Amino acid sequence: MLSDQHILDLAQRATKGEREALGRLAGALRPLICRWALVMTGDPNDAEDVAQQVLMKMMDSMEGFDGRSRITTWAYRITRNASLDHQRRAKRDRRLAEKAERLARTEPPRLDDPLDDIEMKRTMRLIRTLLGELPMRQREVFDLVDLQGLEPKEAAELLGMNPNTVRVHLLRARRRMRGEMLERGFAFRNTGE
Repeated sequence: MLSDQHILDLAQRATKGEREALGRLAGALRPLICRWALVMTGDPNDAEDVAQQVLMKMMDSMEGFDGRSRITTWAYRITRNASLDHQRRAKRDRRLAEKAERLARTEPPRLDDPLDDIEMKRTMRLIRTLLGELPMRQREVFDLVDLQGLEPKEAAELLGMNPNTVRVHLLRARRRMRGEMLERGFAFRNTGE
């Protein structure tokens, strides 16, 4: 590991745009960043991913380093934040995968009346057709919420959108689907009968 003074010299040269200094700085800090990331994530593969992100972020924002703190302090803060973000994403992805697995195991409802079965197939064909006619965002939201059973908040996380924006797209998709179904002569049955 380089001395603090040598790291500071490299950082100052790197902030001035010296590519060689930036590369040497990244090489000097990489083992330290990997170790911190491993402690925070507990997994060598995740630590490597986090270290890559941290080094890229540091290289992109080196001009923003003002020298008020040690470069290692700055690198640690970036590593900590990147590790926390990585863990949040991993947790969210696990929850969504578990929910998808549960949905895949659920059996479609069995219909006793063959006419109900025919009507259900007709409805599903029409929904698939109309789904293809929706704008992409509305199609994604409608599929995730109404067809796959995710909550709007989960769909928002998955799509990287604001939950309110997801709800607006969902509302528009539902209105358009209903309007198209009515226009094509599809009769909605009252489920309360």
